[in-house]
Amino acid sequence: MKWEQCSTRDMLHALADGQLDMEQSRHVLSLLENNLSLQKELCEIQRIKHLVQTAYPLPKASRLGDGRQKSVGWRHAAGYVLAFSLTLLAGAVGNHYLAGHPMPSEGLALNNAAAYDNRFIVFVDSHEPVKLGKALDKAEHLAEQVEGSGGGVYVVTSAEGIDLLRLGTTRYESRILQMNSKYPHLRFVACSNTLYSFKQRGEMVELVDKTEVAPSAVEFVVQHLRQGWRYIAI
Repeated sequence: MKWEQCSTRDMLHALADGQLDMEQSRHVLSLLENNLSLQKELCEIQRIKHLVQTAYPLPKASRLGDGRQKSVGWRHAAGYVLAFSLTLLAGAVGNHYLAGHPMPSEGLALNNAAAYDNRFIVFVDSHEPVKLGKALDKAEHLAEQVEGSGGGVYVVTSAEGIDLLRLGTTRYESRILQMNSKYPHLRFVACSNTLYSFKQRGEMVELVDKTEVAPSAVEFVVQHLRQGWRYIAI
C-alpha cells in the first residue's frame, strides 16, 4: 500500500514498528502532538503500559475519583508516548544524517517550537557502558560548544540510565564532578519515578553530588522541547 493511501492507524503501526522515514515520522508526530485520542491508540498498539509501569512506576493516587485517576494516568501515558515517538524519530534523523544528508542543527526539536541552537538535552535510559560513555562525551562536546552563549546542556537519566549517576554503580563520578565544576551551564538530572521504583524494591539510591531530580524524566524532556530545547537520544 502506498503511503498516501495508509490510514492513520496504519501510520501509527508503522511508527511503532520503526518503519517510517524522517519525513513520514514528522508527519505522524504532528498528528500525535495535540491529539490525545491518537496518543491513546498508539499506547494500545505499542502495549507500552507494562513497560511504563516497570520502568516508571508511579505512587498510587489517593483521594482522587476514578475519573481523575484515569485523566492523570493518560497525561503520563501521553508524555511517555511522545518521548517514545521522539526516540524513534531521533533514530530516523540519525539514519538520514549517516546517509549523507546532514541536518542544519544537531538534535531534534519540535516543529512548532522556536528552537534554539544552544540548548540541548542528552537523554540516556540504558546502562550499557558504551552508551554511558557516549552520553558524557556528547554532553561535554555540547557544553564546550555553547559555552559563553547563554545556552545550556542537560543530561537526563531515566530507567537503567540512572546508573550513570548512581553512587556505587557509576564509574564516572570523578568525571561528572569535574564536568560540573568546569561547565556551570551543564547539569545532570535523575528521574524521580525511577528512584521511586528502586525504593519500592527496598533499594535506596544515592546520587552523584549536585544531581538534580525531576518528578518525571519524560515530562521534563517534553516540557523543554516545547520551550525550544533540542533533544538527543543516546
